[in-house]
Amino acid sequence: MTDLHSHMLPGMDDGAQSPEDSLSLLRMECLQGVSQVALTSHYRPDKESVQDFLKRRQKAAEQLRSALDGQGLPVTLKLGAEVFYSSSLAQMDGVEALCLEGTNLLLVEFSPGLYPREAADTLYQLTLQGILPLIAHVERYAFVRNDPNLLAEWIEAGACTQMNATSLVAHVKQRKFLISMLRHNLIHVMATDTHSTAKRPPMLDKAMAMVEQHCGQDIAKALQSRADALFHGREPQLPDPVRVKKFLGRWW
Repeated sequence: MTDLHSHMLPGMDDGAQSPEDSLSLLRMECLQGVSQVALTSHYRPDKESVQDFLKRRQKAAEQLRSALDGQGLPVTLKLGAEVFYSSSLAQMDGVEALCLEGTNLLLVEFSPGLYPREAADTLYQLTLQGILPLIAHVERYAFVRNDPNLLAEWIEAGACTQMNATSLVAHVKQRKFLISMLRHNLIHVMATDTHSTAKRPPMLDKAMAMVEQHCGQDIAKALQSRADALFHGREPQLPDPVRVKKFLGRWW
């Protein structure tokens, strides 16, 4: 399996705080059948230049690679970033350097409660530059929960969407929402967004089993095949999004 969103680089953000923490998370991932991991540390354009972020990331990556030497873990790692959304993201110098290593995939995170009305246009502008936006953990955003059809707008603008495995496994209310979104082709991939072995451990194996149980094998396999394609810089075939309707206070 492929994990497209993890906070395993030591000391970069609120994820792994040491190389030992990173190794513990990677061991957990490997035991769950994960063989490809994207290291997506937080990046905020308003806090740091791209160049300074890349220097910090490279230093953390060297620490992790040194710790991995001789461990024999069967995993391929790629450097990326979780980029905080800005309406000027498409005009930002060096934005392409924040894409997942060797690909055109840019992981984008929105503010949890602030609806970016121009998001579809910004995402489309990124695609015109050859960048494929991947919207991180869509279930976290209040505005998406209030109107899931925003996902269809972003998909039609050229973006892909991602959900967190933890949300499916550990949160019953979010589970029902996510299952509905999966059935309507509004979520394309699932990842761990893991930060620590205690507070936010990787749960990709359990989450995939739940997807298969509630949505069927075809959707579960599609989540994995799309993640694998994106990890290797290939644009996956995406089904047409199906807009949802609200009935009795729930989205169907």
